Amino acid sequence: MNIFAALFGPALLIMGVLAYTGRWKGWIAVRRGYGSTMGFAWLYMGIAFTVGAGAVAVSSLRPLFFSLCAVAVVFLAVALVAMFWLPRALLPSWYLELRDGSGRRPR
Repeated sequence: MNIFAALFGPALLIMGVLAYTGRWKGWIAVRRGYGSTMGFAWLYMGIAFTVGAGAVAVSSLRPLFFSLCAVAVVFLAVALVAMFWLPRALLPSWYLELRDGSGRRPR
């Protein structure tokens, strides 16, 4: 098992959960545009690293290994996109209210 991914993955996962729940908002200080959803991307990156570390741990079980690798790649792709943009459905309501003022789309 890759010790880096096994330790870093859960740390990112915890930071992402704290960002999604609104308990940690320090990352919002980044200017709008690139990086404005980076706190949410950490959740998906943490899931990808944790699942990837689990895949390496079970590498002798080929079907399970490849299934976990596929899951890790999907979450890593979502994390990379989330660094730049997330669809409204994946943004928590507290963030939408902070960003828009109301949480609803302007008419």
